[in-house]
Amino acid sequence: MIAARRLLPLALLIGAPVAPLFAQTSPNKEAVRIASDPGITLAGELQLPPGVKHPPVVLLLGGATESPHGIYPMLEKRLLARGIATLSFDKRGVGASTGRFVDAIDVVQRDAAAVLAWLRTRGDVIDPARIAVLGMSQSGVIGPALAAATPRVAAPPIAAVVMLSAPAGERGKLFLDSMHEQLATSGMKPEPLAGVIEATRRYLDDLTGGAAPGLVAAGRAGVVDAFVAAGWTAAQAEGAVKTLSDPATSSLYTVGPGAVLRQLKMPVLALYAAGDTVVSNRLAIPSALGALSDNPDATVARMPKVEHAFKPLVVTGDGTAEYRGWPISDPDTIDLIDRWLGKRLGVGG
Repeated sequence: MIAARRLLPLALLIGAPVAPLFAQTSPNKEAVRIASDPGITLAGELQLPPGVKHPPVVLLLGGATESPHGIYPMLEKRLLARGIATLSFDKRGVGASTGRFVDAIDVVQRDAAAVLAWLRTRGDVIDPARIAVLGMSQSGVIGPALAAATPRVAAPPIAAVVMLSAPAGERGKLFLDSMHEQLATSGMKPEPLAGVIEATRRYLDDLTGGAAPGLVAAGRAGVVDAFVAAGWTAAQAEGAVKTLSDPATSSLYTVGPGAVLRQLKMPVLALYAAGDTVVSNRLAIPSALGALSDNPDATVARMPKVEHAFKPLVVTGDGTAEYRGWPISDPDTIDLIDRWLGKRLGVGG
């Protein structure tokens, strides 16, 4: 057992339900269609390990942007070989899923919850008492939230959670600290940067808190002015505020993963990428360690020579080093997840 109270080197680590709609595509695969919000049907695939009766299953959640099902093929292959089933799905508005693509956290989480509820009805082919959730980046926040939520009907709790490159911190502060680090790294001076952060805090508090339109508009203008005072052009400032105003961005301000992680009692594996330029290791790792410190089976690790999506660093024919491959294609990361899940889901060996 590796506790979350310290960051351990890699060398020490490796060793309400919805009516089921599905179609058999091969002896070990089912193309599934799952109802979510009214008018939204999510398409995906349930893969079953050959010759295993009622195996455990991992719900695989894609990251931000237009993520389709099957985005982690190398990890799925390994899990299936161990005897663990997998389920992944196209986000709404992506692939065969219906609706308009919306990447706001609350929307994505509702869809993931609908898929989880459906999976819990599939005791005919999987073991509902051994369901794990794995998510990366955006879904590394959603996975723990699903595990912490109380099902609408009596159901076994989530058996294990794997979160990769997942932001960790408190509501509002997580967003603003990340923004501060990015702007400071870009060269913005401390005094104007403080003004930008404070103006952003006021604006997003009003925008996400349902304030009167006049207050929201005034806050928006305040952010533009703060960026201009920091040396940005008016066009650049307007572009920044447009990004902040997008629901996919502003919804991140309302996320508080730290409070969620503190609720989790099941095993948790939190992996971070040493080469991550999206989620700050400096901010996320200490927050994850602190939030999981009371969980006796929580592991926090930083993986070397991988980037945000856990693609490995490879040397090309001309001697150039670059990250290449599918998301979660680094062999050491796959090996660690496979062994860790195998033990927690009762298929170790």
